[in-house]
Amino acid sequence: MTRRGRLALSALQYLLAYLLASGADIWTTLLALRAYGVHEGNSFLAAPDGLALARSWIATGLGAVFLTALYLFGIAHAHDVEPRWLRRPRRSFLRFYVNPWRRLDRAPLHAIAYAQAFVALRGLAAANNWSLAEDGPGPLGDLVGWGVRQLGTMPGYVLAIGGVYVLLTLAVTPLTVATVRLAAEDLPRPSPRGDGARLVQG
Repeated sequence: MTRRGRLALSALQYLLAYLLASGADIWTTLLALRAYGVHEGNSFLAAPDGLALARSWIATGLGAVFLTALYLFGIAHAHDVEPRWLRRPRRSFLRFYVNPWRRLDRAPLHAIAYAQAFVALRGLAAANNWSLAEDGPGPLGDLVGWGVRQLGTMPGYVLAIGGVYVLLTLAVTPLTVATVRLAAEDLPRPSPRGDGARLVQG
């Protein structure tokens, strides 16, 4: 398989994982909203009847495009990640930067971690919703409720879910390191410009 084909396959695999986790999150949200006293914590997606389903799928679609591109960037540049950051992936997050193209020694690692953590977040939300639908505890909802009481509706939601997302990003780093190593081994390096012409002439 060509490099382009393998990249396309990687993107498809991530996209399927993202859509499965997101679909489970939306479906279990609808189930949980039938329980007494349960309401949608994200004010952007809330509706008088519980959940703005069209907005939920639009947001999911936009997230799919962005996160798949992020994941693909990480896979395509897996060769550039320095071994020291694979040994200490969490420490690499302490080195801040703005332009990922100028920090390819660690930016691909971060891109994959952010994408994988979002799938984990949607899966965690689905588990939380399922628990609520079965009249069980909803720790994510409790955390969001605390944030809303402290900061208001949207800022509180962002603080609570953002904090969980950051923790998940750090938690998935062993999987991310394995993904980077596998991609670096499986994907052929891109040929420098002009190599094809030199090979033909030789």
